[in-house]
Amino acid sequence: MSKGRLGANLVSNVAFFALNIVVSLWLVSFLVRQLGVAAYGMVPLAVTVAGYFNVITAGLNAAVGRHLTVALSGGDHARASSIFNSSLWAGVLVALLMCVLGLPLLTHIAQWIEVPAGWERDAGWLFFLTVGGLAVTTLGTPFQSVVYSHNRFDLQNLGNILGLVLRVTVVLVLFRLATPQLWHVGASVLAAAVATIAVVIVAARRLAPSLRPQLSAFSWPVVKEVSGTGGWVFISQIGTLLLINIDLLVANKVVGAAAAGQYALVLQWSLLLRNFALVVSGVFGPTILTLHAQNRIQEMIDYARSSVRHLGLVMAIPIGIVCGFSESILRVWLGPEFAPLSLVMVIATAHLALNLAYLPLHNISLATNHVRLPGILQVVAGVVNLGLAIALAKVWGLYGIAIAGGLVLLLRNLVFTPLYAARILDRPWWTFAREALPILLMAVLIFLASLTVSRSLSPASWLSLGGSVCGVGAFGAVLLWTVFLRPEHRALAMDKVRRKLKRT
Repeated sequence: MSKGRLGANLVSNVAFFALNIVVSLWLVSFLVRQLGVAAYGMVPLAVTVAGYFNVITAGLNAAVGRHLTVALSGGDHARASSIFNSSLWAGVLVALLMCVLGLPLLTHIAQWIEVPAGWERDAGWLFFLTVGGLAVTTLGTPFQSVVYSHNRFDLQNLGNILGLVLRVTVVLVLFRLATPQLWHVGASVLAAAVATIAVVIVAARRLAPSLRPQLSAFSWPVVKEVSGTGGWVFISQIGTLLLINIDLLVANKVVGAAAAGQYALVLQWSLLLRNFALVVSGVFGPTILTLHAQNRIQEMIDYARSSVRHLGLVMAIPIGIVCGFSESILRVWLGPEFAPLSLVMVIATAHLALNLAYLPLHNISLATNHVRLPGILQVVAGVVNLGLAIALAKVWGLYGIAIAGGLVLLLRNLVFTPLYAARILDRPWWTFAREALPILLMAVLIFLASLTVSRSLSPASWLSLGGSVCGVGAFGAVLLWTVFLRPEHRALAMDKVRRKLKRT
């Protein structure tokens, strides 16, 4: 539960991210060729709809992680056992509820969304199995919280990698044995969830052998106490669904299933970037929670500022590259007929440079238990996004949906998040907000460099595209080290490298 695990966690995150990029991009292209664009659009839409069920557990997950971390760092093993078992058995009930609520998706999905003709029954199984995968993940919530509280994201990523490999394996085997169907993809999602949680359970048992499933340790008062924090996180999660998980549904209902399939393709890149940033920002969470629990407030603030700056600067490199090479990426990845979607891809991705940078600050609200106002504002922002996306989609189609999401997210994360974090810590308003300028400058420079290289070389193969991207990435790394990284941070990094070399 210390900053000493940061290096190993970041390495494992990068390894999982790299594998996830390769597998996800290949799998999307493979599914489009096997199923068609319109039918493929059902796959990310099923994940989106399953995300709506996740609102049931989001508050519990976040609250359990916070309370379990505090209990274990304080050496209160009896309370830790009570929290663990209360969340475990509550999770069993929630998982069963998810499966029951998911049954209508199996038989009536075509009544709620536009499904390509002939795929109605198959789509129902896809949606139901995807919800089943989420239910399995819910059962593993307390075990994931144990891994989180010990700051062992490397073990979590081991499970994620195994799940990723199994997902691809199941799809390939089922597609080979029979005519490709959507339910095959749903079965792969369920299998991946089982594999991931199995690894997490084994890891949790080794990290905290004293925490064992015991029905007698279940406590409704503990559930209610934890829900006091989780309740507002639950409200915030509803807003999150409306804010970032509504795009595909709006595209499906307003623009049509075929257009929604196209939009899902360009969103794949922003989704990969968002997921990586979420994983990396999660690495900072246990340290922020522990520093606050130990009343080391100024150290927590310095750590959070450093987290925002470094996450933003690092993420600015791939975000700028994806935006600058968007047309070339679509040509090489899917074919020249998809190149016209490049502007939609830029609009849907560019704003992430600033939005993702401030993810670590959400841990401050959780650590200080100031989650009510962010929850309310998240719902308001989500409702505004939904209305704006529908209105702009009717005028500008997919462009309007992308503009609405980016604009509302910027207002939420760039304006409210840093100002509110400073306020609850009784610090000047610019404490965290000033980190935005260097991040924005880095993103713009990388975008311009990427656009120049893409227009000059016009890469037409994965080899030439990879070489061009690596060249710009190297330029970004040099720029980060020489210009944007502060001298004290460079000295700290070099000191860590020297100590690593001495050990070897």
